[in-house]
Amino acid sequence: PSRLLLIVLLGLGAAAAQEPTADGDTNGDGVVDAAEERAQQQLHDSLVQAAALMEHGSATAKEAATEEIARMAIITTIDQPFHPVTYRNAAIKAGIVELLVALLSPTADATAAAQRNALAALEAIATDDPTTDLDNDHARYVCDAGAVQHVVRLLSSPQEQLQVQSAACAAILAESVPCQTALSAAKAEVPLVQLGTFGNDVAKLHALAALEQMALNNP
Repeated sequence: PSRLLLIVLLGLGAAAAQEPTADGDTNGDGVVDAAEERAQQQLHDSLVQAAALMEHGSATAKEAATEEIARMAIITTIDQPFHPVTYRNAAIKAGIVELLVALLSPTADATAAAQRNALAALEAIATDDPTTDLDNDHARYVCDAGAVQHVVRLLSSPQEQLQVQSAACAAILAESVPCQTALSAAKAEVPLVQLGTFGNDVAKLHALAALEQMALNNP
């Protein structure tokens, strides 16, 4: 099933046109045509399948599903096949965010690799559309789904890969004022300072970025 998911997600680019927009009008002509509707349906179906794998799949299937969710969220930020907001809205509608957050729980049946992928996916989904200064509220949605407590806990993970990815996720979430408040309430500053002091070079950069963002509204 995870291989099928990969094929479906990779194939979505062929159904999307060259200049996608947030409302599903992928060719910019002001009309959502049949091809665009099919692309949207394929996107929805692929996300539903990914959700099923994350909820009921094997450890390997969860790793594959979370990796593809993260990859697609990152790709749509910088390239085809979908506008960033289109993909993120579809992921939220399909319940992907809540499932990603659930995989971060200490009681979840998830490998460290799946949790790392889940953090990367949440980071990408929380990232605003880079083509506009508008806040799309995706970071706030991720925080409201309960991600903050797990992100903060994983900052102190004994596994370096989880430290790095949770710090990266915290840095993106900290760009949202409501998420800054949630991070401060969860006492994120303590593990962030620890990582900024003793973490590896990548973890340090992300931790310092998160602390800098948090200091803007929480001096």
